[in-house]
Amino acid sequence: MHTAEAHIATERPSRYLVQLCKHFDNKGRHLVHRPRAHALPDVPADQIHAEWTDSDGLIRLPWGQCTLRATPGLLRVRVEAEDRENLGRLQDLVTTHIGRFSRRDPLRVEWQPSP
Repeated sequence: MHTAEAHIATERPSRYLVQLCKHFDNKGRHLVHRPRAHALPDVPADQIHAEWTDSDGLIRLPWGQCTLRATPGLLRVRVEAEDRENLGRLQDLVTTHIGRFSRRDPLRVEWQPSP
């Protein structure tokens, strides 16, 4: 299993956690309605699962999963996949969405391999 983590400094970690999970929970439309440069496959809505609270979130996709935790001043994101290609997809997907959600006050997402 390949994993990577990002610790994203923000004054509103819970807001971004919830927004990201709600977005993925929206039946996967965001994955199939816009072709992306990294060629994400069409994913049926029943293969996407998201659950969350204000402090913790889990997003499962066919190629891996993303766990999120909001702590004061920090959004912790961990992605896991069976191979490096799918790990890169997840990292790109999360980074792109965080970038879009934080346009007014851009957040910095830097990935590190997990131990």
